[in-house]
Amino acid sequence: MDKFKFFTRFAELDGLKNVDVKNKVLRKLTEDDEEVCLGQRQVGERSYHIFYLYKDRFCVYYHGGGIDTMCTSDKLDVVLDYVNNLSPEDF
Repeated sequence: MDKFKFFTRFAELDGLKNVDVKNKVLRKLTEDDEEVCLGQRQVGERSYHIFYLYKDRFCVYYHGGGIDTMCTSDKLDVVLDYVNNLSPEDF
């Protein structure tokens, strides 16, 4: 997968800039969720996911490895940039 792919439910976030944890579009999409996965990107054998946690933070997780503490932020652009710039040579 060349870049992060939002799940269908969150497709309208794709391409938006300056999305933070208080963004109205994001809040409307997640109003009943305390924790939700926005989508994923496959990098080599790792599947990276971005979670929106407790309406407070975005976190990067990878399947089989837990939280990637190198990247948590209150800005979606920050974690998207991190995930989209990963390559299999990084690990």
